[in-house]
Amino acid sequence: MGDERYVQVKERAEAYAAWYEKERVTAHIAENCREEAEQILAQADRLMAHTFSFEDRWDMEPCREPFTLKEMIWDRSPNGDPEWIFMLNRHEYMNKLLIAGWLTGDKAYVEKLKWFLFHWIQANPILPEGTVTTRTIDTGIRCMSWQYLLLHLLGEGLMEEREAAGILESMKEQFASLRKRYIGKYTLSNWGVLQTASICNGYLWFHEYLPSDGTEDWAWQELERQIGLQVLDDGAHWEQSMMYHMEVLLACMKLLASCRAWVRIENRTEFWRDTDWLEKAVDRMSRYVLFASGPDHLQIAQCDSDVTDVRDVMVKAAVLTGDGRYRYAGYDTADLDSAWMFGSAGVTGYSAMAGRKPESLSLAAADAGHIFFRSSWEEDSHFTYMKCGPLGSGHGHADLTHISLHYRGCPILVDSGRYSYVEEEPLRPFLKSAQAHNVCVIDGESHGRPRGSWGYDSFGQSFKNYYREQGPVHYGEMAYHGCLMSGEHYLVIRKVMAVDQGIWMIVNDIRCDGGHEVKEYYHLDSAVQGTPIGTGTDGAGECWRLCSGGDDAMTVLGSRPFEAVPCVISKQYNQKEKSTCLVRKTGFTDRITDWTCLFGEGTEAEKTQVFQYGSSRPETEEQVTAMSFCLSPDESWDFLVWNQETWQGGKIHDCRGVPVYAKAAAIHTIKGNTTLYRLRI
Repeated sequence: MGDERYVQVKERAEAYAAWYEKERVTAHIAENCREEAEQILAQADRLMAHTFSFEDRWDMEPCREPFTLKEMIWDRSPNGDPEWIFMLNRHEYMNKLLIAGWLTGDKAYVEKLKWFLFHWIQANPILPEGTVTTRTIDTGIRCMSWQYLLLHLLGEGLMEEREAAGILESMKEQFASLRKRYIGKYTLSNWGVLQTASICNGYLWFHEYLPSDGTEDWAWQELERQIGLQVLDDGAHWEQSMMYHMEVLLACMKLLASCRAWVRIENRTEFWRDTDWLEKAVDRMSRYVLFASGPDHLQIAQCDSDVTDVRDVMVKAAVLTGDGRYRYAGYDTADLDSAWMFGSAGVTGYSAMAGRKPESLSLAAADAGHIFFRSSWEEDSHFTYMKCGPLGSGHGHADLTHISLHYRGCPILVDSGRYSYVEEEPLRPFLKSAQAHNVCVIDGESHGRPRGSWGYDSFGQSFKNYYREQGPVHYGEMAYHGCLMSGEHYLVIRKVMAVDQGIWMIVNDIRCDGGHEVKEYYHLDSAVQGTPIGTGTDGAGECWRLCSGGDDAMTVLGSRPFEAVPCVISKQYNQKEKSTCLVRKTGFTDRITDWTCLFGEGTEAEKTQVFQYGSSRPETEEQVTAMSFCLSPDESWDFLVWNQETWQGGKIHDCRGVPVYAKAAAIHTIKGNTTLYRLRI
């Protein structure tokens, strides 16, 4: 019986290897992925000496500092962070040894790879209650990693039957453990997807060695249920973290790629299960990534996320969906990781695809509470991210009404990041608090008060965002309700208007009965230098010049002055950088309305007047925030944002001779001709 099982699996693996065309993939890597290949070889050489570093692009908790294990112990952390143990036991780095063997022809890499696998099996018995090395999420990731390795090792004749049987028997035990330990909350967790996707993939290739006890059907049904709950209609993952959005997306991509490869190998016209829901989820989540990445191709440090290049995910999305928009946003040629996943057919197919610039410049992800818009799809474009939505999971941060932006392709206002998951690390809860984001904070109290690494003692209640764009003008509103520890309730409304020429106006409308103090925070990217340059016109606050290394600079102007205070941001897990935060604090009674404007050099800003019909007195700032931006003697913009309803008197207003009926509007004047854009009525 064992011989028959082995023959069937080996034949399938050999067919996979023939379809994959390792030689062509290796040639592509050597020619087009030279930097990545050099990194792979260096990492593989370190692994030969039992030196571990976790620095792959989508490592959930990377640690770039190398540690050498004199004794191969799988359940001990050399840096005190338990996440290091979890990374060690996921085995996602093992393919580096196989690829290094491809690139060099040295079989010692493969022998070391097999040594690690067998050592892990011997050192880590699968216990009913699980251990630090066999957590369910790590088990799912590890088994998925093993499956790709097995296909290559068997298909290339690098593994004997006895060796394959030992690994597959261990995987059988691990699958049984996953199902036994599966709990209801995994249906709404990235942990669940990483388990079920691995089981589905394992049965696809190695079902002869796995039990026919219903586990396969259960895994497919549960995965479909998970994706239906976790992936929102707008494409975002409910946990509010781009890092874990990517983990779920990549797990789905691996499984879908396997289904496609299986169809080719079995010479079928279609996969034997319905995967329409999986294909739609991959497309929807990839579309979200397309819009959520900045002009520098990097995802922002949203909640528990790192700043990471997304182009390899766009390559995979292009191959799996055939959508030229993802080809446009990806690399010129397939990256190493995508070539590893898809084989020669994927590499060739990607090269033959034509890129297509996305038609839209914005995405209002209403379910997740995210707004993304940009001035163009060029690398020197302006980009804006606004966030006010549900908390999500423990990976969510207290970032309601946060805004990040890029100016001419460079990050200016940023999210502070995550840094660590260690409970004892004081920076962990701070980076989750409102004070680490570009928001307003009343009386020093974050609306979400973090408790330890994963919990909260309170969290604000967000309302649905509003977004509208007309031509080059973008407008969004975000609002939430919070409660101070003293029991006083408050309302924060933030309104943002921007134009594609690089002008932003942020209006804050805050209401809280009694006397209070509000602080407004704007965290600068570590590459940005901020310099005070004097006081604005018409009593406006102090101006700051923000420069990001090159000649391009922008100005920040506020209704009240800012001061610069040192801060820490974390673009990568376990790494932190010194930066600067612009902060202003203001006392108020019952209500405060203020504004901040950001614009490029050469633009001049000043307050402008708005008149209600029949009145000769300009409206107050509490009624309408109005700013004028002069780009040249021939061109200007006027931004008008009403902060309360016009409930008495004339309902029409006048600004520079232009009649306006709106709650948010922009007037563009060029060579004496005006265009009115109404963004909200």
